[in-house]
Amino acid sequence: MRLLRFSMGTIMMFVLMSASAMALFVKVEEYARPLPMGWKLDVPVLLLVAIGLTSMAMGFWKDHSASQVMMQIAIACVGCLTLIWVAESEYERAVRYWCQSAFAVSVTLPMLVRRLVKSRMPRGPRREWWKKSCEAVFFAFLTVILISAGTLYQGAVYVLATEVIRASRVAAAVAAVGPAPAAPAAPAKLAAPAKPAEVPALNDDELGLVPEASQPKPETKAAGKASAKP
Repeated sequence: MRLLRFSMGTIMMFVLMSASAMALFVKVEEYARPLPMGWKLDVPVLLLVAIGLTSMAMGFWKDHSASQVMMQIAIACVGCLTLIWVAESEYERAVRYWCQSAFAVSVTLPMLVRRLVKSRMPRGPRREWWKKSCEAVFFAFLTVILISAGTLYQGAVYVLATEVIRASRVAAAVAAVGPAPAAPAAPAKLAAPAKPAEVPALNDDELGLVPEASQPKPETKAAGKASAKP
């Protein structure tokens, strides 16, 4: 009877974990649609794989049961979904206090319960179950924090690796084709013809020309001749 109860609890926790993981997958995939074709599936898959691997590693470290590991995964998925839902509601102030609220619910309160259980409950399997369940809730918040930091680290590694791959492909292509031919030399520019020196302007006196106004008129000369005769 006890084994049947444990099995039913594990199945219910598996259903809860699957529902929360699928909801997170659909929501992240919805926001990943503007990305290139390969990224539409890779982003939500990588997120869920990271949550699952981190939760399993922490569960193995503290010797948690399968249901407690699945509970940790489910709480981590619900935490990510909560942040997305708050952002979609356009309630900016709630986004600011999301981290503190999640810390209070998933760290402070479970650690308080664990302290009370450890001090007041007698030793036994029930006490160990409560202690490990509180640890699983705390590890769920820690999983979200680790994945946030790991996303930045993985992005930096991806950028560096793609740059190395691109550089190696360019070097291989250059080695296969050979060095590029030298570009033809540009034709020499012809010197512009020298501009003729400007000829200074000369006035009439310098050219030896008498202005027309200073030349004697014919009528004046004839009148002078006539007056000169007796």
